[in-house]
Amino acid sequence: MTEKIQKTIISKYLALAEKDTVNETDLSDLLIAVENLYKNRILTESDIYLNKIELIRTSISTDLETLRRKRTNKEIKLTTNKSFLQILTSDIEAANYGNTDLSDIDKFENDKEVSLSADNVLRVLENLIIPKRRISEEKEFEKFVHERLTKVFGKERVHRQYSIGGFLALKSDIDVGNGQVGIELKVADNLSSTDMQRLIGQVVYYKRRFYNNNLILFIASKNTINPTIKELLGFVDELEVKTVFTTAISL
Repeated sequence: MTEKIQKTIISKYLALAEKDTVNETDLSDLLIAVENLYKNRILTESDIYLNKIELIRTSISTDLETLRRKRTNKEIKLTTNKSFLQILTSDIEAANYGNTDLSDIDKFENDKEVSLSADNVLRVLENLIIPKRRISEEKEFEKFVHERLTKVFGKERVHRQYSIGGFLALKSDIDVGNGQVGIELKVADNLSSTDMQRLIGQVVYYKRRFYNNNLILFIASKNTINPTIKELLGFVDELEVKTVFTTAISL
């Protein structure tokens, strides 16, 4: 999906969230418009921004169900998580896409499939909304990221615990494209100084032994980035390894 399509949907959704109350028509019009984009293959499962659009659809559907059960006062305030709204707001920055008619979106230029590259894998990771419950431990985080990446790039191209060979018999947490892109995952809240030292060694080995410039370090936390993690990411970035940090939210 082009950024213009994504940002148009987000702008429409944020406009509803800003209202004191919304009615059934407000919600159903946006939901139907988005559903039609999927029906007409303007939006597809193979999409960098799929995670955010799915969460918007789920939120609208939940509020619609609540609204339809009400016998009187057929208006409600959107129940969207504030952290999610902040993320969406930062996506559109200062641009105003809200005036675009959703019925015109099918006229936008759009890539039907996302090509497999380190940059596109990076963009998918940067656009993931991580629920706090999915980073209770690293294996759960790995499972969640794997699930999301398979939707975009296909099950046959995304693998967990991928052997990179060599005398150390190490495995990357997630591999995309059978050796094309490697992802190392960490939960910042669980990292000790020893863990960080080990991580640096892993990153150096994975990069030089197998992935070259197509290695990504993805760190999630229940908190905002702290000075220690910021220093770690800066050091890894100097090794020319792509890095992503995200703060998980309650969903």
